[in-house]
Amino acid sequence: MLSFPFSELRPGQDEIISSVRSAIEDGGKLFIQAPTGMGKTAAVLYGAIDAVKDNDCRIVFLTAKHTHQNIVYETLKKIKKSSGIDMVFTGVNGKRSMCLFENSVEPALFIEFCRAVREQGLCDFYKNTFTRSKDVKAAAMEAMSRDISDPASIIEVSKELELCPYEISLLNARRSKVIVANYSHMFDPDISYGFIAKTGLNLTKTIVIVDEAHNLPGKIVDANSFSISLRTLERAYNEATLSGERGIAEKIDRIMSDIKDVKTEKLQNVSGIFSHSDADTIDAITKQHEKGYNIPASFTLKKFVSFVLKLDESHLQYASNDGGYVKLNLFALDPSRYSSELINAFRSCIMISGTLKPLDMFAKLLGVPESRRLVLEDGVAADNRLLINETDTTSKFANRGDQYSMIAKRIDELLENFKHNMIIFFPSYSFMDSVFALISKKDGIIKEQPKIDRDKKSAILSALSRPGSTLFAVIGGNFSESIGLNNNIIRLVAIVGVPFEPPSIRLKAMQEYYEKKFGNGFEYAQALPSMIKTMQAAGRAIRSGRDKAVVLLMDSRYSSGVFTKYLPAGIRTIDGSPLKIINEAGFN
Repeated sequence: MLSFPFSELRPGQDEIISSVRSAIEDGGKLFIQAPTGMGKTAAVLYGAIDAVKDNDCRIVFLTAKHTHQNIVYETLKKIKKSSGIDMVFTGVNGKRSMCLFENSVEPALFIEFCRAVREQGLCDFYKNTFTRSKDVKAAAMEAMSRDISDPASIIEVSKELELCPYEISLLNARRSKVIVANYSHMFDPDISYGFIAKTGLNLTKTIVIVDEAHNLPGKIVDANSFSISLRTLERAYNEATLSGERGIAEKIDRIMSDIKDVKTEKLQNVSGIFSHSDADTIDAITKQHEKGYNIPASFTLKKFVSFVLKLDESHLQYASNDGGYVKLNLFALDPSRYSSELINAFRSCIMISGTLKPLDMFAKLLGVPESRRLVLEDGVAADNRLLINETDTTSKFANRGDQYSMIAKRIDELLENFKHNMIIFFPSYSFMDSVFALISKKDGIIKEQPKIDRDKKSAILSALSRPGSTLFAVIGGNFSESIGLNNNIIRLVAIVGVPFEPPSIRLKAMQEYYEKKFGNGFEYAQALPSMIKTMQAAGRAIRSGRDKAVVLLMDSRYSSGVFTKYLPAGIRTIDGSPLKIINEAGFN
């Protein structure tokens, strides 16, 4: 008998379990909005496993990042132990992150690199896993006989036996009731077809659970967009010339001539330049120049051309120059063009997050407007969270020169008088630096830097746990999402400004596209993404129903109707310093 892995249900978990069971039994699609600390993962997994335990359906639990998977593995282990069932589960990470073959290939080329070294017999790890006829070798069978379920244990055993960890994880997944993987394994066409085939999934008998589902539309857009740099085009031109394919070289030269002098960005239509026969010719060029570990530029050109040949009105074509790095971009504007058919092919799809408001908008973005919805109210007690909108500051571009000193003054007041640790989020690194330069009390401030590695990130989180510490960070950076700060370390989170994306050709195209499709382009293109970032950052302070913290929104625009519907009830709007309210409410 299946048993819930904890001694008692938290408020709301019974509703999640019941809704998940019902959706799976009926073959429905379900969005769940539930706050942090409710135990969404345990409730959803328990409900899903209970619904499929007596049939041949399987569960695929998807996360945006590898770090999100640890709680899933721990929960599955607890369900197995508490229930006494022999349920096989496994975790599959990205091929590159699991690879033992020493290489320095950039991520975009890794799948092709892996194929090339396999086909040329250069990867001993793969050769030790399979015979030439693709049968599983004895060493791989031995690995499978061990208790390996998460990627860390799979990699450890694979190192010992000199096997390919990714292939071992897929072999393990083929016999698993529950597979834990990344979004890309089901929603990136370059990866999903092979993953589904190798794991033996039948989509009509597959239940897909999407964790932190507010990230899914953006991930689908990324998977169905493509860019090629001017430098890659130059190399592909040389390869075409060396292969005697003057026709292809001339078409590449035409594109290079059009984009080489772009200063910032410009619309650039490349539809109609290449034909399907060109794609075959470029494939032949690629094979001519593929030697050893070298991945020719023609491979990237081949992918680019395949995208060009499928372009429609839901794609934007433009050239950009970012600090001298010139590239041509094919950007997908509409995730539903790729997600709707796939999601409806699953037996059931459960999408969970604490940031899915408004649910109707997410359902439309993913192309499943008729899906079910479960909204569980924020479980944070009214006296545990103080939500303040301070309206005499703003990050509006036109007012920034005057606002830096006002914002610095407000933060100085907090640094001087607030007794607990804080995180102050800014809309950009340049905005943060401008305010930081005006701060009087810099002792105890930790400044986030862009593109830090995992060790540096851990060091900053460790430093932030020391009394008297304040982190200056950027929304959308390293600390605004997916960090766990336990024991109520952070007692105040301030969001400086509204984190709108800077104006661009891409943003304008998105707004125009959604204006035509839904009649509300501004909200889909700008308000929704900005408020997702805001609410994710705000959630860094309160990680359980017992935590107590202040959330301070420092911009007058949060009081307008387009934004207030995203915010929890009980927000207090003030014009001036928030310290008096903070002190009177007992949060200092």
